[in-house]
This record gives sequence, structure tokens and C-alpha cells, in this order.
Amino acid sequence: MKYYHQVESQLDAKNRVSVEILGSLRVSVDDRYDSIGANRVRTLLAVLSFSVGEVVSMDVLIEELFSDQASKNPKNALQANMRRLRTSLELATGVPGNLLVPTSANGYLLDLPPEAVDARRFDTLAARGAALLRDQPYEAAQQLEEALRLWRGPALLDVSGGLRCDSQVNRLNSRRLDALEDLYEARMSVGAGGNTANELEQLACEHPERERISELLMLALYRAGRQGEALATFQRVRSWLNTELGLEPRKKMRGLQQAILAQDPSIDAGLVWADAR
Repeated sequence: MKYYHQVESQLDAKNRVSVEILGSLRVSVDDRYDSIGANRVRTLLAVLSFSVGEVVSMDVLIEELFSDQASKNPKNALQANMRRLRTSLELATGVPGNLLVPTSANGYLLDLPPEAVDARRFDTLAARGAALLRDQPYEAAQQLEEALRLWRGPALLDVSGGLRCDSQVNRLNSRRLDALEDLYEARMSVGAGGNTANELEQLACEHPERERISELLMLALYRAGRQGEALATFQRVRSWLNTELGLEPRKKMRGLQQAILAQDPSIDAGLVWADAR
């Protein structure tokens, strides 16, 4: 009977485990957070979390962990790092490591539901927010705010992995900017802009390549009675695009510039500008 109670306790704890990669990598149980060992061990957990609930082959893991350094016996090296990962997970969660990361025929899997990984929760919430943006902006803003609260810093801040980690970092950081753009549009469409213009100015300076941010900034400045600054933003972006990329602003941004010059009622406060996306 004691054995069964122990198993039930472990399974209950397993159901409360969360892996967080939107910032430094850490594992949590009931709001108790722990970091994970050496960089290769963190990389191993990160790659498994990208495909949570699915088997990741040994070949894929070996390539990600050891592509920068040849190993005489990469399979043994992988297994050694897996033992370290399981030990770290057990110390952090109280759940046996081989229960969290079991072995399959040709690889390993992180045996947790998708929502146990914060990046998966973020993707789900951000997608819901984007889908609601046009018809239900209040609800969209709520979903997007919840999604963005999951971020504690740049994705995989303390993980130096290979190509798969780099690809996921780029994807997640780009999706975060997408969600921020959606959130600002949702807030502006319901008249809850607040300091929107100032916040967008900072984002536009940090990401001049993101034309949608600059379009939303132009719209926010115009609605705040700062038409001259809105037009100056267009010229600044146009100059940057031409100098850095040899491009002109996209048609949507040019259309917004013309609407601002004409003081078109379609871009007044309380309305969603149809070409902002």
C-alpha cells in the first residue's frame, strides 16, 4: 500500500511540473523554481521541450549537443548527459527523472502535456488573441496580455545550443513581437491606448525592420494630435529601409501616410485601421 501511495504522489507531482524557456531555462512545481545544471544538460532539456510529448531521436540530440565538438562516442556522451538531466529533474521536482524523460526505442521524450511548457502556452494564447483581434478586441487584449506575461526575458537566455535552439529562439522572439503588435492594435481599437505612442516609439527604435510597429506608432501619434511626428516617423522608416535594405515602405505604410496627410476619418480614434496588419 505504501508503494502505491508513493507512485500516486509522484504522478500527482508530475502533473504539476512546468518547463519554462521564455527567459532563462528553469523547471517549476507549485511555483517553486529550480535551474538546471550545465549548459549541455539545459540544451538537452530545451530540445526535448520543443517536441514535448514526442520522441526526439538520439541522432537529433547528438547533433544539437555535440555539433561544435567531435565526440569519440557520442551515444555514450548523450547518455551521460541524460543521466545528469534526470538527476537534476528529480532533485528539482521530486519526480523520478526516468518518469519525466523516459527512453524510447531510438530516443527520448519529455513526457509532459504540451501546456506544461510555457512556450506552448504562449503560442496557444497568442494565436487566440490574433484570431479575436478584429471582432473581439477586448477579449483579444486579455489573451495577448496573458501570453506576454509568460515572458521573463529573451527565450533560452542561458542556453547555448545548436541550430535547433537558434531556430526556436528566433521563432519565439519574433512571435513575441507579433503578439506585442497585436496587443497594441487591440488596445488602440478600444480606446485604451494610454502611453501607447511612447511605448511604440521605443519598440520602433529597437526594431526598425518591423514596419507594422512603425505603422501603429504613426497611428497612435496621429490620434494623439501629433500629426507632424507621425509623418516624421514615416520619413525616418523610409530612410532606414532605403539605406539598410534598398527598399521602400510597403504599400500599407504608404497608404497610412496618405490617410494622415488627408486627415482621413477612417483612421480616427476608436476605429481599427483596416490596413494596419
